[in-house]
Amino acid sequence: MMNALLFLLGLCPILWLIVALTLLKWPTWKAACGSMIVAFALAILVWKLPLMETLTAGLEGILMALWPIVVVIIAAVFTYNLTVRTGAMETIKQMMTSVTSDKRLLVLLVAWCFGGFMEGMAGFGTAIAIPASMLVGLGFPALFSCLVCLLANGVPTPFGSIGIPTVTLANLVGLENAPLSFTETLQLTPFMILVPFLIVIVTGKGLKALKGIWPIVLMSGLSFVLPQMAVAYFVGAELAVVVGSVCSIAVTVLLSIKVKPAPEYKMELEKG
Repeated sequence: MMNALLFLLGLCPILWLIVALTLLKWPTWKAACGSMIVAFALAILVWKLPLMETLTAGLEGILMALWPIVVVIIAAVFTYNLTVRTGAMETIKQMMTSVTSDKRLLVLLVAWCFGGFMEGMAGFGTAIAIPASMLVGLGFPALFSCLVCLLANGVPTPFGSIGIPTVTLANLVGLENAPLSFTETLQLTPFMILVPFLIVIVTGKGLKALKGIWPIVLMSGLSFVLPQMAVAYFVGAELAVVVGSVCSIAVTVLLSIKVKPAPEYKMELEKG
């Protein structure tokens, strides 16, 4: 009973953040400050953490938010503006639409396939910031672009940048890297097959969006998870997501080339 109560208390900062953002409609910085105050109070009053350690832990959290997360966001925005100003974004548009002009498959390629590659290579928010900026450049709304990239990033995150989260966990608890990576992939398999379908459903605003392309969506998920599973079993966490995402990109591109998009899902690109 006591453990359950402590668990619920530990969730309070997160629950407050959700309530402040969704119900109270507070600005993000105010909601985040409220969560920090709740966390401070719980640390001192419930877990009896000394004041100085509480303050330094809070400072560490602030510094980690500034580096690398904020730096990644600034770099992504800078890169996006640079590609637009130099005209490189038009080249990216032409390259992407040479594969397919179907909105559903474009989002799948950028958010799921390329986003997974970015997570495996760099992590730290790049898998959301950079693919989202690419989708915006292709003409998708900014909020939608962030949403689908967040959705896509939910499953490769345990492996993060070159497997650091899983490798760190294995070292901390004394487990072998490869068996832990393989077990994680097995646990993630249903979600890695489901998420591409969810991305297409969100893009097309309903289940009807799967019509005509569901085999490609299924293969996009399977071609990601099966190579990842093999690499995780024989090698470990470091390259599991990278190999899986590259395989998914190759399979999705090859299958998408042959698809003629339905008129309602055809991407119309603006010139210039």
